[in-house]
Amino acid sequence: SFVSGSYDKKVKLWDVATGKEIKTFQGHQGSVNSVSFSPDGKTIASGSLDKSIRIWNVTTGQLLRTLNGHQYGVLSVSFSPDGKTIASGSNDTNVKLWDVTTGQLLRTLNGHQYGVLSVSFSPDGKTIAAGSADSRIKLWEVASGRELNTLNKYESWIFSVNFSPDGKAITSSGEDGRVKLWDISTGQEQKTFNGYGVFIRSVSFSIDGNTIASSGDDKSVKLWDVVSGR
Repeated sequence: SFVSGSYDKKVKLWDVATGKEIKTFQGHQGSVNSVSFSPDGKTIASGSLDKSIRIWNVTTGQLLRTLNGHQYGVLSVSFSPDGKTIASGSNDTNVKLWDVTTGQLLRTLNGHQYGVLSVSFSPDGKTIAAGSADSRIKLWEVASGRELNTLNKYESWIFSVNFSPDGKAITSSGEDGRVKLWDISTGQEQKTFNGYGVFIRSVSFSIDGNTIASSGDDKSVKLWDVVSGR
């Protein structure tokens, strides 16, 4: 199954094989900008323009917890690999870390100048990457909240960031129509994939890390070979 969020303020669960709606989760008072499954698939987190993150039980549809603390709309949510923590990015320029079980705010990560459009945990859960409308990607250490690096080769909003499966690289995309590949250890841009003349809303690595998928406003999905850049 897969999950979606919408301007209609609803979260919906769908059957991949049939395309039919399985369940609707209602409660948000604003459009739902981001949704994420927990690693075990039993829980969904949703972030909304109503400034809240809501945690839902997939099987029952029950609202388990509402996380409040952002001053403006929530634009991105992501579970940590162990499922114990949620990261949220907001128009208030902050990234917040939350305890899934208690709903407690663990840490606020400051540094971006404009809204945070995308957040992603490294595979080992020790690092968070955040892409922002300030044209920068920031990396933080989860345990301490210490800022590790800032990647700023963009001159546009950054819509999406995603770690490679081995945690050694990040891919990102933005409104400049380019997909970029970054080396985590050096903070240097490794490669730029050109081919869009439109905003690229989302990027993701394949499971083996050899391919990057990107989706743009031209309604296309492109696949890129990480090694060759084609």
